[in-house]
Amino acid sequence: MKNIISSFGALTATLTALASSPEIELTFRRIHAAGPDPVHVKVRVTKAGAPDRAAKLRLDIPKGKVTPVKNHRDGNYTFIVTPDSTGVYPITVSTPTATVSRKALVLNDVLKGAGQPMAVEGDVNTEGYEDGITISPDGEYLFIQYAPLYFSGIAYHGQICSGPDWSMFDIANCGTKDNSNWVFDTIGPYKAPTRPGFPTGAISDGKLTHLNLVIPGVANKIPIFPTVFYGFKRQPDGSFRQPFKVAFNDARGTNGPFGLSFVKGPNNTLNFAVAWSNYFNNLGGDGSQDIYYGSLIPGRSKNLGNVTYNEDGFFKAIQPKIAPVSFSSHAGVQGNPHLYADDAGLVRSIWTDDEQVTHNLAVHVLTSGVYPKGKWQTLNLPSRINTKADESQPFFTGKRLYLNRNTTVVYHEYLGGPFERNTSWGPQVIVLRSGELGLEKIFGVGEPTLATVNGKTVLYFVFVKGRSLGVGGTLYDFDLDAAFVELP
Repeated sequence: MKNIISSFGALTATLTALASSPEIELTFRRIHAAGPDPVHVKVRVTKAGAPDRAAKLRLDIPKGKVTPVKNHRDGNYTFIVTPDSTGVYPITVSTPTATVSRKALVLNDVLKGAGQPMAVEGDVNTEGYEDGITISPDGEYLFIQYAPLYFSGIAYHGQICSGPDWSMFDIANCGTKDNSNWVFDTIGPYKAPTRPGFPTGAISDGKLTHLNLVIPGVANKIPIFPTVFYGFKRQPDGSFRQPFKVAFNDARGTNGPFGLSFVKGPNNTLNFAVAWSNYFNNLGGDGSQDIYYGSLIPGRSKNLGNVTYNEDGFFKAIQPKIAPVSFSSHAGVQGNPHLYADDAGLVRSIWTDDEQVTHNLAVHVLTSGVYPKGKWQTLNLPSRINTKADESQPFFTGKRLYLNRNTTVVYHEYLGGPFERNTSWGPQVIVLRSGELGLEKIFGVGEPTLATVNGKTVLYFVFVKGRSLGVGGTLYDFDLDAAFVELP
């Protein structure tokens, strides 16, 4: 099968060892093919600042077929990794004194002209799950919603912990059931330095304690899956480190807002919008999930509000430090907000989804005043956008609307005109598509968020991988991680 090289743009992944060691620089290029796209790897080796023309390279690539390394006699070396399916392909290149490791992602479809998708490096991706990825507009800060938990425990706890006397679940008698470890065990770090300040009030000896509350005939104990946001600062090598927490001051971590979106604020601050369900006081209005606003200083932890509990361990009060955006109505469900700002940095619209009921998108247009106050007109998007599939996680650039459609990232060109008309939008264009269910395969992609980095447009996203197969062979342990790809 003849491969046609169609994508030459790629982010350079550079990790440098100590000054006395050779320097290794890796550049990845995607090679378009009829099946899963091969990965072209260029290795640049220098020693004391000069090209190392006779470097002794060792490759550690556990998956796929690897061609022999070609020495170009100028300090550059190349080889190609041909995958056999979708998935994460670890690539490690070593000299006797230095090592560089990166993870390439192979998907079913990648936008023509886009670079090689890569996993985010640094302190971001762990055994716990990373979701709700958001990049600041300048690309300097990456945010993820994190939990040191099995994602499948959240997704399948009702099925795993079902009981004949309970319509929802029986957590109290679930500990010996197949795959119950997903419901009770922690996985991934929840202490400094990688996850400073993670709430451990619902964790004891590495186990989730859950809430000892019985709803007769419905639920025997209530599951508590703590999550918080972490931000990370971009490092000179392109990785993200220096984590800081953005969350409620909640010992249990049960108040988990999601869908952060940022615009630049004054004095090096970031203004944000976030979706939050205030189940306790419903301070947001007449809906269960509303869009709240606030601001933070990047690099510093942000307290979204204080949560207190009674002596018996049950919820007592919550004092939010965020407030709802002044929509005329909060009826229905507003989630995963995206703030669209004009060239002057002024927010002109807020794009939201409803992942719970309609599985459609909407846009809230500012008609007067200034964000977060002012007057807003809510518009439902037309059938070209809100199809029979599930739409979520919008990101509007002013020229394109990126979104998640089922397990695929797509965009529609904005042609001008009223947002609610089909004639204002171009046809669907696939950016990233996967959807294979299997061990080590990538099942889905989503959460598109864009930034401009060194003059290039970079899309950050979340991918879902089948990490292992549960007892009984019917349920998968899914791992969620963060990745990026350079767009043409």
